[in-house]
Amino acid sequence: MGGTSRPETNGAANLLLLCGSGTSGCHGRIESNRAEAYDQGWLVSQRDDPREVPVSILWCGPDLASVRLDDDGGHWPVAA
Repeated sequence: MGGTSRPETNGAANLLLLCGSGTSGCHGRIESNRAEAYDQGWLVSQRDDPREVPVSILWCGPDLASVRLDDDGGHWPVAA
């Protein structure tokens, strides 16, 4: 994998805590299903600002909610 000089790459809005490794758990699911991961906001292209990409998360139940993450560690709902 290549590196980048873009500071937002390591900002809180571009980071998710995942279970598993690159081959197991949620991390493995994302690595094995990259198209879905981009659609759900779990992976973000270097061309995109991670603060502007909606992320699907589990929100106190089995349903996914869409939020935006900020660099202070917060999250904000995205209108359906």
